[in-house]
Amino acid sequence: MRPRTSRALSRAVFAPVFAALVGAASLFVAMPARADRVESPLELMYADDAMIVAGKLIETNPAGRIVIAPKEILWGKSKPPEKLDIRIPKDFLNDVKVGERYVVAYSMFLRDPRKAVGFVPNKEGAVVIVSPGIEPAVFGDAPAIRAILKTGRSEHGRESRKLADLLLAALRGADAQLQNLAAGELSYEPELGERLTDADRALIEKTVRDTKTPIRVRMVLLEAALRMPDKLGDWWKKAAMDIVTTTPTDGYSSAASDPVILIMTAFDVLDRYSVKVPTETLKRWVWNPNPALVERVCVLLRREGPDLERSAIAQALADPKLPEATRRFLNDHLRQLDRIDERKRAQKEGSGRS
Repeated sequence: MRPRTSRALSRAVFAPVFAALVGAASLFVAMPARADRVESPLELMYADDAMIVAGKLIETNPAGRIVIAPKEILWGKSKPPEKLDIRIPKDFLNDVKVGERYVVAYSMFLRDPRKAVGFVPNKEGAVVIVSPGIEPAVFGDAPAIRAILKTGRSEHGRESRKLADLLLAALRGADAQLQNLAAGELSYEPELGERLTDADRALIEKTVRDTKTPIRVRMVLLEAALRMPDKLGDWWKKAAMDIVTTTPTDGYSSAASDPVILIMTAFDVLDRYSVKVPTETLKRWVWNPNPALVERVCVLLRREGPDLERSAIAQALADPKLPEATRRFLNDHLRQLDRIDERKRAQKEGSGRS
């Protein structure tokens, strides 16, 4: 067992993540009081300031709230009201249904800004816990989540082979929320890696490569494999390269999740270890409809050579099917490159005269 860092976490402090990448509504993320490590989903859900309840969803609010009638307290020190109003990310409202039973983890506290540790009541009231693997911590009340929570209640349980088996089963399942929880727990509970077999690592790699796997599950596991190749398997480099090489630049289909966040992660893990990406692979992403990804690729092309960047941009702009947002970005980007080149020429001429 490893020594635990402080659990003084603020689960109700919200920050937009990946909004620039995907151009969608911001995600709400619990920000830890210490930045030296990310707590695993189950650690967050079983922290001192957290509550876990099970009950029927009786109402939703477009402002980003759900109302639960809690029938069971699975974890926590206080008794919730008969109607528990909880703030959640607005985007998730489409994924819940009035009348269904859910398991929800939330907190009613914020980190105390006046102290290194400690909490103060959150004026927003109850706020669902959100972090990698629990985005948000709202699960259909089913035997699988109950078994995971029961096993993961203690530190010993969170590091056990029994929990690993439950998480790997969830990873193979069709419940996206449980898949996400499993990915987060395997990624941020390093001791679980000691329990994995070669077959388990092969399953995790297969999950990352499977285009039917939810994008965030693939992303979290890919980044975790980079951090912990000895535990999750040393396959991250080839998987990341395959992702940027084979993923369609306009996404999989209208029904599939936008892959931009996964592509950005793959480029990032390759860049972190200076893995050279073929020029043709980089150039294909200049046609992507997301300007943030196009900008990232332009930077990588520029490293290979300014002429390569300008050539790829010119080819993209000549294509009448280029997405309009990308066309606007590339035209602005070219003007910026021209200004940079002009300044360089002026500086060179000035130094030559002196």
